[in-house]
Amino acid sequence: MNKPVALIVEDDRDVVALFRHVLDIAGYHTEIVLDGKEAMERLETSQPNIVLLDLQLPGMSGVEILTRMRADDRMRNIPVIVITAFPIYVASLPVEPDLLLYKPVDINQLSNLVQRLQATQGGMDGPVHDVITGLYTFPFFAVRLTFSLERIKQSEFHRFGVLFADVAQVNELKQKMHADDLNSFFRGLADHFKLALRPTDTMAWSPRDEYFLTLIEEIPSPEVPLKIAARVRDSMKKFLQNNDYGADLKANLGVLLCDADYEDIQHIMRDIDTARGYLRDGLYTNPSVFDREMLKKK
Repeated sequence: MNKPVALIVEDDRDVVALFRHVLDIAGYHTEIVLDGKEAMERLETSQPNIVLLDLQLPGMSGVEILTRMRADDRMRNIPVIVITAFPIYVASLPVEPDLLLYKPVDINQLSNLVQRLQATQGGMDGPVHDVITGLYTFPFFAVRLTFSLERIKQSEFHRFGVLFADVAQVNELKQKMHADDLNSFFRGLADHFKLALRPTDTMAWSPRDEYFLTLIEEIPSPEVPLKIAARVRDSMKKFLQNNDYGADLKANLGVLLCDADYEDIQHIMRDIDTARGYLRDGLYTNPSVFDREMLKKK
C-alpha cells in the first residue's frame, strides 16, 4: 500500500527536520522543497495528500503559492497547513488555508493533528467526487471534517455545524426502483440539496448509509443553522413532490453543532447517527439543531 505524500515547503532546515520526523512516524512519505518557485513547479506536476507551507520563502512567497493552488481546479482540494511566525500576515491572506500553525510550532499539536488525519488517510487517494451524486465522497469529507475540528481546538471559533439529510423511507424506495432509476433519483435529490447551499460549501454523499452531509463553518447565531436546514429541506421537498417515486417520501434534516470537546470525528459521526435516529422516530421537529450535551441527556 502506497504511503500518503506530505510536501513540506519551508526554508528553515530545523523546522523541516521537526516536521519530517513527525510525519515519517505517522506513515507519510515526506518531500522537502526549500524554494517557493520550485515548490510551485512541483505542485503543477504532482498531487501530494497534504502541504505544509511557510509564508516567507525565497523564489515565490507562500501567499502566492496558496492563492494559485486555490485558483486551480486540480490543486484547490489539497489540504494546506500554513506555518508562519508572523500572525500579521495571516490577516491579509487573500484565501484561507485549511489550518494555521504559528512558529515556534507546538510538537504535540502537530502530532495530534497527524494522528487525527491517520484515520482519514484514504480521503485524498481515491476519487474526490461521488460518481452518482457529483458531491464530494465521504472519505474526502472526513478529511475536511478533521481540519474543521482541529481549527476550533486552536482558535477563537467555538463551534461549527454538520448538516445531515436523508430520506426516511429509502429502503421502500429501493424495493420499487431499478438501480439506474435509483441512481438518477439520488442525482436529482443531490442537485436540490446543492441548490440551497453555497457552491463553496463542502457537500458530500455517504453511499453506505445513503445520506447527505455538509459543513457549516460559520455560525454567527444559533438561528443560522436552523434557517439553512429549513431551506435545504424545502428544496429537497420540492424535488420529492415532483418525482413519480417521491410523492410520499420525506427528507429529514438536522444540524449537529460541534465544539472543541469532541475528541475526534468518529464521535461526531456517532452523534449524527443518533440524531438521525431521533428524527426518523419523530422525537424532534424536522429540521432540528442538536449538540453534544443535548444528545447525552436524551
